Amino acid sequence: MTKRIAIAELEGVALAQAVADATKAWEIAHEWFPTMTLDPKFIRAEIRNGYCLLVPRNPMRQDPQVFDPAADWSQCGPLIERYRVGLVNDTSKRPWSAICLNAKWCEGKTPLIAACRAIV
Repeated sequence: MTKRIAIAELEGVALAQAVADATKAWEIAHEWFPTMTLDPKFIRAEIRNGYCLLVPRNPMRQDPQVFDPAADWSQCGPLIERYRVGLVNDTSKRPWSAICLNAKWCEGKTPLIAACRAIV
């Protein structure tokens, strides 16, 4: 049985996995890893050794790649653009807030965490 967790409580590797699942990140992984030109297809995301990894279709040609959009602008930036995430922080004393179209506001300590929660 899978443990359910509120989106507002997602962080770390669980948040990365949730974003990967919600966006099917393995289908667009070539955008983040363009040097993987031999076989840029990925087939799934999985948690291994404390990381969320995008697993390649052919592990003989390339290694799994770490997926952590809540800590990496180069991974989250394209998702923010693709899902039209709006970010707001009106004071330094409040957390960041983010929203996607037709969704509710989500908060996070950083803009990336808030954006990832909104995407999920």
